Amino acid sequence: MKKQIAILMLSLGITAGAAHAELIMNPASVNASTNYATMAVPSLQAAAKAGSAPAQFYLATRYKLGQGVNADLAQAFSWYKKAADQGVSAAQLNVGQMYAEGRGVKQDINNAKVWLQKAAKQGDNRASYNLALIEERNQNLSSAYQWYELASRDGMLDKNVSKQAQGKILKLAANLTQQDIQAARDRADRWFQTAE
Repeated sequence: MKKQIAILMLSLGITAGAAHAELIMNPASVNASTNYATMAVPSLQAAAKAGSAPAQFYLATRYKLGQGVNADLAQAFSWYKKAADQGVSAAQLNVGQMYAEGRGVKQDINNAKVWLQKAAKQGDNRASYNLALIEERNQNLSSAYQWYELASRDGMLDKNVSKQAQGKILKLAANLTQQDIQAARDRADRWFQTAE
């Protein structure tokens, strides 16, 4: 029973992380007079079709949540993917989560990992946390420790996720040797230092 609850909690953890996948961008990269979050749907669609990554992200979110349009996860995935291809980390996070969950696209854990790693490489610890959940669910505890370690580091995007990761690290440490823990920390250090 405990194992079933743990598996359920892990799968819910990935879903719960999706609620935190809001867009955080460098203000210099976005026209300050444009508020894509509150833009009318027709204008947002036009901007997204014209190639604006923030517009693509917000249009995807509208489709995902059914805000001003009928909810359509396939459309949400398509627009998140366009923004993700342009390097928007929150869109990469959403693409990874949607692949992991099979929402709006066929479930594909390998593609989920690819997109979550892209977001994590940009310092999005929500992505690192989701990678850790995937590895923990698959009983790859050393790899899970590595991703939780990355998610917990200073300077990461979401402080709440960082605190959650610290708690997970403590729990995992009880099941790993000191050598496993050190190897996971070393891999985390190297992962950030390596180029894509």
